[in-house]
Amino acid sequence: MIKRLWFMVLIVIACTNASYALSFDLDTIASKGRFLNFCVSAYRFTDKFFNEIDTAYVCPTGYRWNLKFRASSWTDFNGFYFDGNHQMGMLSPFCTSIGADVQFMAVSIGYDINVNKIFGGSGKDRSKSRFSFEFSSALLSGRYYSIKNDDGMNIKYIDKKLIDEIPFPGVKSSTWGIDLTYYFNHHRYSNQAAFSFGKIQKRSQGSFMVGVTYQSQKLHFDFSKLPEDMQDWLPEKWKGRDYNSDGYNIGLSGGYGHNWVVRKKFTFGVTGLVIPSLHYGLLNSEDKGYSFRMNYRLNASAVWNHNRWFIGAVARWDVGFIYSESTLANGLFSLETKIGWRF
Repeated sequence: MIKRLWFMVLIVIACTNASYALSFDLDTIASKGRFLNFCVSAYRFTDKFFNEIDTAYVCPTGYRWNLKFRASSWTDFNGFYFDGNHQMGMLSPFCTSIGADVQFMAVSIGYDINVNKIFGGSGKDRSKSRFSFEFSSALLSGRYYSIKNDDGMNIKYIDKKLIDEIPFPGVKSSTWGIDLTYYFNHHRYSNQAAFSFGKIQKRSQGSFMVGVTYQSQKLHFDFSKLPEDMQDWLPEKWKGRDYNSDGYNIGLSGGYGHNWVVRKKFTFGVTGLVIPSLHYGLLNSEDKGYSFRMNYRLNASAVWNHNRWFIGAVARWDVGFIYSESTLANGLFSLETKIGWRF
């Protein structure tokens, strides 16, 4: 995997060197013929439509490429609310990975290596998506994400009482999704500046945002793998059965984001989203059906820019509620630190 990471970096360097040998001047390209002139005109129109900004508040970095190395850590949480008197919460061990992102203008791709897996630590059999993709312009942003837990979790509390960690290997979950977000105040507020570091916020500003989300999710909890004394504690209707949810969610998101320029080179950003969604699939039944779900997302970031170099951190909280005969709160927390260079 380390060889693959270095191979990706070498490709970027090679492409960068090649760019010096070729002419990417748009006027030069447009002069080569009618079709190329049409393509350049279409590009300029699209670029202006998606990336027009108020330079008193937001400015470009001055570079088309940036390379980011990152270290990230994540954990997922599940909380069951069986009825008014019975609750159970569980948390997975933190999983740490290292990786790199390569960004060209609005498009970014990345690759991760599971550090726990390499050194045989906690969570060595768990995996985070090794491939990531993001698209970000002034007007719109899009994100693909994926996460998987097949290493079980630890019971953290029962009936609001904290307990010593009790291993629960009967948990398997996988989620992947796509988000698309539109920013109303895109001329003066830059989500890129705070979260993908592709722009620089010059003055503090905020924006309301709306979007659409698609999420495919599989959750499986095998309660027969709980300690016997805990199985007796479960409500009668939950004994000897699994909890299964397998399907997809389609939702509408709405929220607000704000960037604070604390100093000339330092920006702090926060976004919050509420996402009501409709789920279609299996939910503790052999028959597919519809159900309502609710997600809440909070993201925070901090970035320091110094000429071509930048250092940043991004924290994400994502909590969803699945409503059935018992409510399940399913959440994810991740923290990424990044150091990058623009060229």
